[in-house]
Amino acid sequence: MIDLVRLVRFKRFVDHTFDVSGQYVLLAGPNNSGKTTLLHALSAWYLALTRWLAERGRTGGKKRISIVLDEFTALPLREMNLLWLNRHTAIRTPSQKQPKPAPIYIQVVRKLGAKVSESLTMELMYANEKLLYVRPVKSPDDPTPIEVLPDSLLDLQVVLVPAFSGIGTQEPKHSSGMQSKLVGEGKPGEIVRNLLLEIWENSSKSKDNPPWKSLQADLSRLSQCDLIPPEFSATKPYIISEYRPKVQANDPRTKAPRLDVANAGSGFHQVLLLLAFFYAKTAAVLLLDEPDAHLHFLLQREIFDHLRSLAMSRGSQLIVGTHAEVLLDDAEPQRIISFVSNAPSRLATEGDRMRLQDAMQTLTALDFVTADQVRAVLYTEDESDYKILREWAERLDHPAKTFLDFPYRVPLRGRGNLNEARRHFSCLRMVHPQIRGLCILDRNDQPLVSDTEAASGLRLMQWKRYEIENYLLNPASLKRFVRGETSQSTVDEQIIDNEFKRNFPPTIDFLSDLPAIRDLKASDFLVDILSGTSRAIPKKDLFMIAKVMEPSEIHTDVRNVLDAIASIIPENPPALAANVVPEDPQGVDDVDAV
Repeated sequence: MIDLVRLVRFKRFVDHTFDVSGQYVLLAGPNNSGKTTLLHALSAWYLALTRWLAERGRTGGKKRISIVLDEFTALPLREMNLLWLNRHTAIRTPSQKQPKPAPIYIQVVRKLGAKVSESLTMELMYANEKLLYVRPVKSPDDPTPIEVLPDSLLDLQVVLVPAFSGIGTQEPKHSSGMQSKLVGEGKPGEIVRNLLLEIWENSSKSKDNPPWKSLQADLSRLSQCDLIPPEFSATKPYIISEYRPKVQANDPRTKAPRLDVANAGSGFHQVLLLLAFFYAKTAAVLLLDEPDAHLHFLLQREIFDHLRSLAMSRGSQLIVGTHAEVLLDDAEPQRIISFVSNAPSRLATEGDRMRLQDAMQTLTALDFVTADQVRAVLYTEDESDYKILREWAERLDHPAKTFLDFPYRVPLRGRGNLNEARRHFSCLRMVHPQIRGLCILDRNDQPLVSDTEAASGLRLMQWKRYEIENYLLNPASLKRFVRGETSQSTVDEQIIDNEFKRNFPPTIDFLSDLPAIRDLKASDFLVDILSGTSRAIPKKDLFMIAKVMEPSEIHTDVRNVLDAIASIIPENPPALAANVVPEDPQGVDDVDAV
């Protein structure tokens, strides 16, 4: 089994160590959070190791061996530099004139006792988009070549089962190399018949507990079908693999029809794929990427329990990337690695698990990406509120424009969802503990609340007027809006004048806080007035009025809110590559790699 994995410059990770110890561990988090990256790293480590053993044996050495792109079957890959953090294969410090090669290091540690462990680090050095060099080294901190590879890690077998991608209607017999290539390309469904054929042929060599009978029994119980032995001969171009649905007790048919495995449902395909890999590939470490996909939640639990039982009997280890709440509910918190933050780590308590599940239910993949880029969040009652604020910031050339031009905003869809804002922000704090937030509410008919902290790091503000649209109440602004680009007075402007005269005193200051201005539901009032003009617009488009307001027409309350937005902007927004000085990816000439 594997206990620790350290990744340096591999894809999204600068330098991070994962504790994967135990008979099984679940990698839990949203899409694009790094779960599959860890599985790919282990698959790449194993590929590099097996290639080294094939060419150099168990001895180390200074000279590297080469792997071309077509042979790199550990994961889907178009160019070699896609393995590197931000695709930067070289770095340059301020003291250096020329960039220096920046290898990837993948270190695997296996504990042999309480205080005894062995590790093996594979170094990946970029050559060009179609070629890289590898060799075993002591560690990422001491990348000198090792003389003898540690025995305890050389007998490990690592098998990656990618997320299910569908089964083809026809499948030729593939060599083991082509099977690895298809799996590396994320097409495990294109070798499932080959795996079934291997299991069937290997069963003839096993007198005790042949794997085919075990596979048949599992599918009969889990998918209510009878798997028929596959057929293939040198005269046939494709492998034939069929099954029969189980006949119900009240079914008058004596025998169900034979169906091709491609005709079954996605749930059956998922179970068939997982079990086919399990019985065909005897592995010490099995990497499963979303094995719960396409399965009913009851079957998710049953199939995972069965896989764990099989792994336990074989002495195998499962490392599983998952979104399934059923799997997380059944697992002890200590067996879960949370990927909701940029520093994935093991959970410790039931409370940790509850917060993880809450974050996975609440946050989307877009939340994770945007929060990482912006590090500040704005909550408004709806999308139109944000648009009005953006236009005001533009008219005032306010510093808040920096945020509002590329914002991370979450519409609440009504003031009643303030608790949802608090929950959402608490989940964001799990991802980025230093993220700051601002929630802006309309007053409506509710009591006025003071500027306060709604949650740690989340500031709450409320408009003093009924709603944000009340700050659009200005006849000069509305006449400018209905006039458009013409300079002449129009009938529409006369309509605006008449409506304001009918509803407001003639000398009223629209920047004042008189009840007639403060307590009116302005959005309805403005929509009604404009409906009688040629520039009728719905409530969601009232931001267009803010677009033509003069700075002198914009209320002090608005400026205060924009100041608050500017205050949550990080002073130094994080760079995409915090630890790397960007350089164009470039080849590395290595005289030892011959």
